[in-house]
This record gives sequence, structure tokens and C-alpha cells, in this order.
Amino acid sequence: MNSPAPLTVLTSAVGLGVYLPALLIQRALSGQGVAADIELIEAQYRPEKQQAHVASRDAQQRDFALAKIANRMVRDVSDCLDAARVQALFARWAGQGRDRFVVWSGFWLPLLDDYRRYSGLPLNVDHCHIDAAVSASFRIHSQFADAGRDVWLWNWDRRELGHRIAVGTRPARPYSQRDATLVMHGGGWALGTYLDTLSELSRADYGLNVVVPQRQARLPRRERDRHFTLDAEWRAWTRNPDGGHDFPPMFELNNDGSQVALDNAGHHAMHQLIRDAKAIVSKPGGCTLIDSLAAATPVVFLEAYSASEERNASIWRHLGFAISYEDWRASGFAEDTLRALHENLLSAQGQGTDYIRSLLESSPPRSAHTGSHR
Repeated sequence: MNSPAPLTVLTSAVGLGVYLPALLIQRALSGQGVAADIELIEAQYRPEKQQAHVASRDAQQRDFALAKIANRMVRDVSDCLDAARVQALFARWAGQGRDRFVVWSGFWLPLLDDYRRYSGLPLNVDHCHIDAAVSASFRIHSQFADAGRDVWLWNWDRRELGHRIAVGTRPARPYSQRDATLVMHGGGWALGTYLDTLSELSRADYGLNVVVPQRQARLPRRERDRHFTLDAEWRAWTRNPDGGHDFPPMFELNNDGSQVALDNAGHHAMHQLIRDAKAIVSKPGGCTLIDSLAAATPVVFLEAYSASEERNASIWRHLGFAISYEDWRASGFAEDTLRALHENLLSAQGQGTDYIRSLLESSPPRSAHTGSHR
């Protein structure tokens, strides 16, 4: 008897917000004996377009205003694709009978439409939304909206939580046992205004755990502060020697300039910092919301990157999980304000549908799949 075709999780390296949930899903399914594989759209790019992607990331990291403009100008990526790579991908999928797809990036939708015609298979497709409103990659391909089932983690129009993604298996750490620290970051591309708040927050009674870009790795800090960075040379679309994908390598930066690698422990290393902290200070990215709910750690929101991120901030504040930086500053950076948000998050952790569990229940088990493309 033939084994069932792997479930395929389609994502992008445009940000960790759509990469990390894809990897969490793939790891969880494979750990339960369900064949699952990840593909990144950038792996189908021509080499020069992959290089341009990295250059764009670096430019947007240096200039947040440019990043926001770039988001408003998002377009179809079909001119970046290597036709031979795409045809080889379709041939492999069709040869395995792949017909079940979980899509985290709308850039894949035109390719799935092409694959449907290529394979002649009826496809079962989930359109997974990391933001509380339709994000740019899905918006520009709205003609394919009816070709899949919408899976919302949170939805601003409905003012509610939908599906949830677990991060690890441990319960939230009691708030009274947490360190008096804040985790400050700008998502996977280190975007936003969070570094602009360092001076002011250094005068508050919190240690600052700051994820800094490699180009600014020697920022000044107090003795109680810790600095971290992601490996700037890591490419999400590059498979490891086993043929799978990895969580982004993260390092702690010592005062002498040396770096110490952090243990991923089955999920992204930053989540452990967030579990131990009183709050996250960040723009309202989708994976920040995943971390916030999974760890019951409130968010202090800074300026959003996109209209869909603005809706993330709106729903998190509406549900009592977050506060704007300006409002928290007006409170005198009070911990009691954060504690109330933590209690709200803790009460909401069981709401909605466990998305990984629902995939497991609908997927036949088989021997664990490594994600190899060979």
C-alpha cells in the first residue's frame, strides 16, 4: 500500500511571521508521524533574485519609512521565479500525488493554480492568515481567494480569536516568577522604531533584552541588559543536511564582542526570552502575537509596518492583551498595567481551535518524514 502524500506547508522568507508558524506546524506533524514538508517561494527564485531579496531586507532594516513604502508596493513575484525549478517542483509533487497544502504566503497562490492544471488533481488548500486582516501577499492575489479555506488566527472584523498555534508544550510561566525584563525586537527583519525607545526605557525599572541587527551589534547597554542577534548570513530557504529547515540561529552578544549560540529547544530561541519576560516591546507583527498568546506575555506596541499589522494592534488592544507604548509611558511604565494584560492572555489561551491538532486529526499517519527534497 502506498504511503499518503506529504502535507505541504508553503511559506516565504519575507519575514519570520510566516516562516516560524510554518516550521512549528511541520515539526509538530512530523513528530506525530504525519508526513509534512515545507517549501519557501524564495527557493524557486533565480539566484540574482535571491540576492536582491537579501539586499531589500537590509535596506528596509536601515530605513523603516522605506520598509513601509515597500509593503504598500508589494507585487506578484512571478518574474523572480526560475521556470526550471518550478517545473521540477511540480513534477515531484505530482509524482507523489501531493494534494494537501497549507499556505502562509499568498505569493504561492498563482503557482498552486498552475500546479492544479499541471497535475489534474483536486487540491485541498488552507489559506492561513498571520494578520488580523488580509495581508499584502494575499491581497494582490485576491482572485484565488475562493480556491482555498481561510484559516484565521485572529480576525479584526469579527473581533475574535480563531485558530491557535502552540509553541512548545510548557504552560505559561507565572507572572510573579518572571524576570523584570522586557524583550525588544523588530521581527525577523529587525524593522521598526524599537531601538528609538532604548534611552527612555533604560530609565525605567526593567532589564532590556534587545534583539539588534548585526550592523548595530555594539549598542551601549547597562549591566543588567542583554543583547541578542540573528545570524545575518542564514537563509531560510536553504535546506539543512537532512533536507529540512531550521529555526533561525540566534546568538547572545557578550560585552567583549563574542557570541554564544542559544538553544532552539524545539522552537525559536526568542520564545524562551518572551516566556521569562514581563512584556514584549515591538511592532505588531503576526508572530509576535503567536508568542504573546502562547507565553501569556503582553505586548507594548510600537508603530506598525503595514495596514494589516495595524489591525493586529487593534485586536490585541481590543481583547485586552496589549497597550500602546504611549499609553504605557503615560502610566509611568507600571508593571501592574502589564500584569492585568497577562491575566487576560492567560484566560484566553484555550480559546479557538488548535490548528495543529485539527491538521493531525485530518491527516493519516505514516513514518516520520524528514522534509527531504531529494
